[in-house]
Amino acid sequence: MTLEQWAAAGVVLGAILSALTLAVTVSRPLRRLARQNEEFRQDWYGVPARPGHDAVPGVPERLRRIETELHPNGGGPLRDAVDDAESRLKGVESRLDDHLRSPHGGQLSSSIVRHMRTRTEQG
Repeated sequence: MTLEQWAAAGVVLGAILSALTLAVTVSRPLRRLARQNEEFRQDWYGVPARPGHDAVPGVPERLRRIETELHPNGGGPLRDAVDDAESRLKGVESRLDDHLRSPHGGQLSSSIVRHMRTRTEQG
């Protein structure tokens, strides 16, 4: 082999090694990006059930479940429980206001005052 053939082979080998180095360098971040994209897609669209694993619902389905909990429908949703608690609290406030307006309402017994002070200092 002549010197020119060795030089040409060295140039070709250098080009191949440079291309491989570039491919490895670029492929790592691309693989990481592809993995992150796949994780996002699984989170967004959900994952079907498979042996040993339950199905995982996607974000749209989860949001739909939350929305149904927030609209009153006369029974179990969180919104109904909040509305019920609010109405009961208003009733308690109303009775307390009536009690405080009564002739003896402004005067609490000394034992109640002591108890309230003790509870406040402990808390």
